[in-house]
Amino acid sequence: MIQDIKDYVAVLMSQINIDPILIYNQKALRDYIETMQAQLPDQLEQSSYYIEDDKLVITNGKNGAKVYMDELEARIMEEVQDITYKNTCIDIPTFTEYPDKINVPAIHDDIYRQAQNAYYTTEPRMVYSEVTGIDFDVATVEREIEQNPEAGEYQIKLNYTKPEVTVNDLGMDPFPDLLATFATKYVNNPDRTTNLRLASNKINGKVIMPGEEFSFNKVVGRRTASAGYKNAAIFSDGQVTDGLGGGICQITTTLYDAVVFANLDITSRRNHMFVPSYATGGRDATVVYGSTDFKFKNSRSYPIKIISSVEGGVAQVSIYGYKNENDPEYEISIETNLVKTTSTSLVYDAYKVYKQNGVVVKKEKMSRDTYKKY
Repeated sequence: MIQDIKDYVAVLMSQINIDPILIYNQKALRDYIETMQAQLPDQLEQSSYYIEDDKLVITNGKNGAKVYMDELEARIMEEVQDITYKNTCIDIPTFTEYPDKINVPAIHDDIYRQAQNAYYTTEPRMVYSEVTGIDFDVATVEREIEQNPEAGEYQIKLNYTKPEVTVNDLGMDPFPDLLATFATKYVNNPDRTTNLRLASNKINGKVIMPGEEFSFNKVVGRRTASAGYKNAAIFSDGQVTDGLGGGICQITTTLYDAVVFANLDITSRRNHMFVPSYATGGRDATVVYGSTDFKFKNSRSYPIKIISSVEGGVAQVSIYGYKNENDPEYEISIETNLVKTTSTSLVYDAYKVYKQNGVVVKKEKMSRDTYKKY
C-alpha cells in the first residue's frame, strides 16, 4: 500500500499522461450489429409460393431496411474512442433492399411433375409409386404479375393429370411374402356386418410405402349414412348404445394386431372404454372420426400391402411385403397381463415379444390400458 502511494505521488509530481489503448472484439461487434439488423421492424420479405388444394399461391415480396454494416461499425468505434463515456445516440445508417423478382420459370421447374404410372421391378426388387402430374402455364402467370405488380398474392389454377396405374393396382406379384396375419370373430348382425365390410373394403389393397404413415380415419373416411354405414352398437358416454358405423373398431383392432405381428411402428393407438368381445384387454384399438385415430408407419425398407376381408363370421387382416436382409425378421407375439382390478376398472399391460429361432431375444412394453367394467 505504501509503494502504491509513492507511485501515485510520483505520477502527480512528474505529470505523466497515459494514453489508453482500446482493443475490441470485432467479431462480437459484428454479431451484435447483425442481431440489430434482424430486429429492425422493416424486414425484407422475399417472394414465396405454396400449393393449397388445386391452386398455386405466389406471395409478392416486400422491401426492407438493411444496415450499412461497415459504416455503423465505424460510427460505434468513433464514439467509443471518447473516453468520457457520455451517453450518445447513434443513428443506424440503413438503405432500402428490394426483393428478387418473382422467377416464374423457376417455380414451374420446382413444382412441375410429369404423370407416371406405378410399376415394379424384380431385379432388383423395387416398387415405384405413381406420380400425379402437375403443371401450369408460365406465360399466363407472368402476364398476370406484369399487369398487377403491387398485388399481395397471385392464385393460379393448377392442372393435374392422374396416372393410369397406382401402387394399389399392381396386384400381389410385388408383395410375395406374408409378413403377418390376424383374425377376429364376429356375430352376423346384418347392420354391424355391413359396417365391418365397408371399413374392410376401404383398407383392402392399400399399399404403404417405406416411411409412409397409415391413418385409419384418413383411409376409411367419415362414417356417414350416405356412405352406406348403418347404426350398430358403440361405446359412448360410459355405456353401450347404437351409433352410425358401429363395429368398425373390430377392423381397427384386427389391423392393429396384424401390424404388431409384422413388426411395424405404431404411432397412434388408444384402447376402448370397455374390453371388446372380440379381443383381449391390451390388444384392441379404437377410432372415432375427427378425434381418435389409429396410425402406424411402414418402418420396413420395402412397401407393404394390406389384404382385408370380412366373411363367414371372421374378419381377417394380412400384411404382405418382401423379406430381405435390410429388415431383421422376428417371430412376434403379444403378451398381456391383467395387473390390477378394482370395483370399477380393469388394468392390462401389453408386451411385444421378439423371438428368433424360438428363443426370446427381447421384450418391449407396448401399453398400459385401463378399461371400465361392464
